Amino acid sequence: MTTNRIQYHTFFTCLEGPMAKPGSVRRASVMTGFFFDTDLSFLFPYINAVIPGAELHETPALMRFELDGAFCVLYPFRCLATPFEDRDEAAAFRDRLLEQLNAILDKKETILPRHRVFKKIAVPDILKLLPLTNCKACGYPTCLAFASMVSKQRAVPGQCPHLGPPISEQVTYPVLDPDGRPVDSVTFDVDTRSAPHQSPPTPDNHVPSGRAVDEANASLLAALTPREIEVLSLLGRGFTNPEISAELGISPHTVKSHVIHLFNKLGVSDRTQAAVWAARRRII
Repeated sequence: MTTNRIQYHTFFTCLEGPMAKPGSVRRASVMTGFFFDTDLSFLFPYINAVIPGAELHETPALMRFELDGAFCVLYPFRCLATPFEDRDEAAAFRDRLLEQLNAILDKKETILPRHRVFKKIAVPDILKLLPLTNCKACGYPTCLAFASMVSKQRAVPGQCPHLGPPISEQVTYPVLDPDGRPVDSVTFDVDTRSAPHQSPPTPDNHVPSGRAVDEANASLLAALTPREIEVLSLLGRGFTNPEISAELGISPHTVKSHVIHLFNKLGVSDRTQAAVWAARRRII
């Protein structure tokens, strides 16, 4: 066996639940499971940082995410995933997942771990904050759809322009080892009522170096586009969406779309985390 590689030692498939019953309208009904030869819990914060929409759970310790259309639950020593058409499709998914996990392992020292634990908020509670006008300014067709995505941490409340300022926010800072590599992160609650307000940023002509951009993209599974790099650079220096719109000559709606894509690619859920990621990689 190759050292320092994630491998499996047992693989099985089975027919799952009601989808496997005769007459089911859904053909894909196979669930797969396989066991790892090592404890992967050390990799969870890095998976949480890289895979869009990943959920880190503490009790029990597990990761949940969607990959290539399959729903995956990753435990320290095993993985369960569904649905698949047959055993061959499940085996192909197993190999792709192992390849992706090993890619994250290889880039571990360049990835800022994300220790944020998934905490689902009830959709009715989120709806209490929204105008319920279905104005679509958040990018979703209805307030209910937006609330559902916020509940799953796949959207952020700030995407709704009708929400007032929060009572408190969180800021996250990276913890670096003596060689400057990210090893942890620390999150603080900030009282926005008493925290000093920052002055609006002064535009400048800062352009990330090509090397910094290449190194930043090397840590991602999906590279940032040149426009996304520009938006990230301005966002990281404190520009608001309207200020980014004016600086780059693009519409506020386009800026919002770029910000959402950035959050998904970086595996972050707010502007502070995106700024920390950009600062660590000299994008700002």
